[in-house]
Amino acid sequence: MRVLFKITERLRHETIAALILPHPFAAERVAFFKCRVGATAHSLIVLAHDVHHVSDEDYLDDPSAGATMGAQAIRNALQVSYHQKISMFHVHIHEHRGRPGFSRTDFRESALFVPDFWNVQPELPHGAIVLSEDSAWGRCWYPGQAKPIDIEDFAFVVKL
Repeated sequence: MRVLFKITERLRHETIAALILPHPFAAERVAFFKCRVGATAHSLIVLAHDVHHVSDEDYLDDPSAGATMGAQAIRNALQVSYHQKISMFHVHIHEHRGRPGFSRTDFRESALFVPDFWNVQPELPHGAIVLSEDSAWGRCWYPGQAKPIDIEDFAFVVKL
């Protein structure tokens, strides 16, 4: 299955601006894109329409990772997904130009927490995205599939 992730340029720029703000102790910030989805027989379209930021107090002081979310950060994101009936895609940034990729930590940790969203929205896909200054890459966990799908198709849309 092919996954196309669409986001407006405005939301992408606003999210990047928020993610690069300094945090009192974390080396980076993280958030979740709130998404709506549509599917055809062979493809999935994910449309990011808003962002849920992780609150400063919901980071753990853990120097082994750029940012470590505490349990409350996950609970808050799960509640948003449940109440708004939306897909959630974790997002962070690697500050460079060109196609980004997940670190080993990104692969390991996203595989641990992203499937938790099926506890509140089991029929929806959820995932994780890494942005760069001009590109993106990610993974999508689709209901009923054992392995996540790499997201390589991104559309940054100018809203008229």
